[in-house]
Amino acid sequence: MSTITVSLPDEDLAFLRAYSTAQGSSAEAYLARQARNLREHLQRPLQQDVSQATGIISPEVAGEEAHRGHLGQKHA
Repeated sequence: MSTITVSLPDEDLAFLRAYSTAQGSSAEAYLARQARNLREHLQRPLQQDVSQATGIISPEVAGEEAHRGHLGQKHA
């Protein structure tokens, strides 16, 4: 197992320690569990319906811009 040192603002460290203690864990164990969960999440394959939809919208489409325009019209 490897060890790292992470600098955190005092208030964030105090929160992390209090939160992890309330969960019955240590700050170190909590952070290790979060890192493992993130790695496992990112390594999971996409769901089939998401995978099938990949690439159906052209990269030239300004999706965010179009969506904002739609919302602007909808809520005007």
